[in-house]
Amino acid sequence: MGLRITNEEQKGLIKLTKDLIKIPSSTHDGSKIYDFVRDYLKNKGLQPKFQSIKNPYLEYTDFSNLYVKVGNGNGPKIMLNGHLDTVVPGEGWFHSPYSALEQDGKIFGIGAADMKGGCAAAVIALEGLIKRKDTINGELFLSFVFGEEAPFSLGADTLLREFDLKNYDLIIITEPSPLLTINDYCYTHRRIHKSKFPVIIIGAEGRILFEIEFFGRSAHASHPSQGINALHSAALLISKLDDFDVFSSIKMGRGHYCVLGIEGGDEIFTVPSYCKIRVNRQLTLGETKKSAISELKKIIKKLKLKSKITIKKRFSPDPELEYKPYLFERSRYINSFIRQLPQPKKGEPCRFTTSSIGDFNVFATRTNVPTLVFGPGGGNIHSTDEYVNKNEIIDSTNYLLNYFMEIF
Repeated sequence: MGLRITNEEQKGLIKLTKDLIKIPSSTHDGSKIYDFVRDYLKNKGLQPKFQSIKNPYLEYTDFSNLYVKVGNGNGPKIMLNGHLDTVVPGEGWFHSPYSALEQDGKIFGIGAADMKGGCAAAVIALEGLIKRKDTINGELFLSFVFGEEAPFSLGADTLLREFDLKNYDLIIITEPSPLLTINDYCYTHRRIHKSKFPVIIIGAEGRILFEIEFFGRSAHASHPSQGINALHSAALLISKLDDFDVFSSIKMGRGHYCVLGIEGGDEIFTVPSYCKIRVNRQLTLGETKKSAISELKKIIKKLKLKSKITIKKRFSPDPELEYKPYLFERSRYINSFIRQLPQPKKGEPCRFTTSSIGDFNVFATRTNVPTLVFGPGGGNIHSTDEYVNKNEIIDSTNYLLNYFMEIF
């Protein structure tokens, strides 16, 4: 790594990370954190703007995206993206989820790794570029969307409805890439192996959510043969789906199933006549809603279940709000970013794909712009005592700054 941010910039980076963590920012907490970042950017001499989140299919009010653009437009166009919203903190935190406690090289708090550390890195990298370059030959579009942790990625959707990014050269999302590649596939070495910061992600699986209903026949529980037990039918299918938990690669494999929930049964002494299960089906390249439903129907047919069965795809307000798989094997701007990273003695640096789902699916598949996920790691995302690694926030900022200095 060549250029590094100064000690003063490092202090500012860590302070910004902690300030972001201290602000509650779930979908129940309003826009305070976006107001904070807007004011922060204004104080740095920038002109950030809000964009009200709108969707023609859903009522979604009082939330906004935040963005700012820098550069003269005469060169590469890159969007640097993140989300500032978090999940709601659960019970059992040892430290307060908003404490931003620093201990043993870790900064704790809800959203620390997912992804306030990455957002802080993006802001300071942008600041560093502006300080060091009188002219930015190109365009750097910093955007913080709302709603990544809520259904349907409505913030990303709104951004794409207003801005045509199809002529952009690269999208970088500073999600915690080391955490999104645990036990995932390395496309460089064509196998699953451990990831270690710095980690880049060049592709992601998609997903489809099914609701499968089972309609049996009630009978007295003392005489179960006179009824058709919908729960038994569901159990047989659930057991069978476990056999399909096989993955080879995003390009040549097939997605796995995961049962997320089950409803059914009766408190009275009756053979259950109804059951519903919710099933997540990952999608690899080439797989579609149609092919996944066809496979599911074949599995059910072979089981010869006694219950009548219906399969529904979970509601989505718009076909564009689907999480589809993508892969960018090569791109000029991804390759130049990889050159900023430590190079192995033999071969090429690891390029991972992820089974995680996020705004990156929406941006990549709707724009067809090479999309890179790169950010600091940590631990316990969506769980108690989440943390981000302090040194990885700093190093992520350095890698981003070096890259921007090179291409702009």
